[in-house]
Amino acid sequence: MPLMPTIIKFIGFIYYTGTSITIFISLHIFLRLFQKPNPNFYKNNKSISFLIIIFYSLINLYLFYLFFKKNYSKYIIYLLNEIITISFSYLVLSGFHVYGIIGQICSGKTTASEYLKKRYKATIISLDEIKHKILIRRDIIRKIKKKFGNEVIIKDNGVEKIDRIALRNIIHESKQMKKRLENIVNPEIIIEFFKIFFTQRFLYRKKFIFIENAISFRFNLFKIILKGTILLAVENENVLIERIIKRDNREDNAISEETAKNFLRNRMSLNEYKNKADIIIYNDDSYQKLESNIDEVMKNIIQYHKNDKIFVN
Repeated sequence: MPLMPTIIKFIGFIYYTGTSITIFISLHIFLRLFQKPNPNFYKNNKSISFLIIIFYSLINLYLFYLFFKKNYSKYIIYLLNEIITISFSYLVLSGFHVYGIIGQICSGKTTASEYLKKRYKATIISLDEIKHKILIRRDIIRKIKKKFGNEVIIKDNGVEKIDRIALRNIIHESKQMKKRLENIVNPEIIIEFFKIFFTQRFLYRKKFIFIENAISFRFNLFKIILKGTILLAVENENVLIERIIKRDNREDNAISEETAKNFLRNRMSLNEYKNKADIIIYNDDSYQKLESNIDEVMKNIIQYHKNDKIFVN
């Protein structure tokens, strides 16, 4: 067999298989965007649906029939393509023990994340930390100055920086201003996030990854990789207000009780958070109680992690 036609056929097969894998994974990602909170939170262990495999395989088989008719020997290529596509897609889509941590302001997201990192060696990707790093970039500072004016800019040794307290006060007072800031920083946050995520997931092979504050940044985008969403909930609003005041006082930016209440009014309500959560950890009490609640959740996650199945419908 001449070498060149063989090379061309091999490249064609690689291209076809790569396209098949892309389509197959895209089907799963597309369907996951429409998933509602999962009542079987702990059992949501795999991403590949048996029904999607059948549907995809039948369509693929029909296309082969149209191209090759009765040339049955070509169907060996079809079978090989199916095996490679499903196997590779399984490696990519399965084993994603990635969970979102969401909650109201001062509900304990960071505290819970630190405990998960220390106790369970989990990787924590804090979207707030990524945002803080982005806010010191020169190009982002220029864009924010253009949109918000000099009132959010301070100079440190002649270098312009974002006055985060002033900026935070502006976006807390106005949802429109909050949206304006998100339009500037969110695309950069998404790019930086996926750099960290793929490094931790595929290079360091981390078993558990938690995304802190996932809901604040285009929640549907994160649903394609999340196996579930954990809500840190504080039902007593007075507890939240007390924590907000205490936190801001530590930052030398004393605020009133009314200002703290405004922070809460301009954010999602607890019920709205509950509608987006798969499981709820209440954090109205002590730190020790929070640890105990987290341990109970992780106990179940680890238990089902050991009994993963390939397919879920």
